[in-house]
Amino acid sequence: MSSEPVALSEADRVRAARRAGMRGAGVIVVSYIPFGIAAGAAMGATSVDPLISILSSPIIFAGAAQIAAVQLLHVAAPIALVVFTVAVINARHLLYSAALAPHLADWSTPQRLGAAFLLADPVYALAAARFESPDGGGTSREKRAFYVGAGLVCLVGWTGLLAIGIVAGGFLPAWVPFELAIPLTFLLLTLPLIKNSAGLVAAVVAGAAATVANGLPNGVGLLVGAVAGVVAGAVALTLTERRGAVADA
Repeated sequence: MSSEPVALSEADRVRAARRAGMRGAGVIVVSYIPFGIAAGAAMGATSVDPLISILSSPIIFAGAAQIAAVQLLHVAAPIALVVFTVAVINARHLLYSAALAPHLADWSTPQRLGAAFLLADPVYALAAARFESPDGGGTSREKRAFYVGAGLVCLVGWTGLLAIGIVAGGFLPAWVPFELAIPLTFLLLTLPLIKNSAGLVAAVVAGAAATVANGLPNGVGLLVGAVAGVVAGAVALTLTERRGAVADA
């Protein structure tokens, strides 16, 4: 019998990529259970209609921004302020899209717009790890299949967790520290992306800056942390490259 591996057809590779994206997203959705329930419980405690809170997921698809938007609606804030706050909190998505743009260069405009709709923290983490692998994530069709599979599972899973939290939030004991689930979840997502000293510097500086700026309104502290992390990481990478050039000279 021949021991040579059977070459998969393109259709098989696309299906395999889609399943890989769905599996990865499924694992993340499971890890998001405390975060999703906590977010849903926080939304359910407001005066905003539960249906509106649930529907905020496919519209915004970003936990922190959704919580902020619902809480602002709860205090009857102007719609313009709600939109501005969501935009500021989600400004980090500009960094995500810039990082993914080279991998999506051959996608059509509608496909890139669809990718933008599904872009969220866990989707970016999965896509970045896949697209930066030695094989580049496969062909363009494989990349799209992986991305869409991961994005849809995250969207449906997150919306489901919110709905459960909104409905069940009133039955949860007050002593349960669900607020700790939010930073711990993001920490677990970030750790696999730290691949060198520059990444470590960026993560540490971003976390410290965001913590110091936590008191700023409208989620600006997150943006401050992101900018500080990018600058620190760029400086660290430049210094590392210079030391390497000197060592090779």
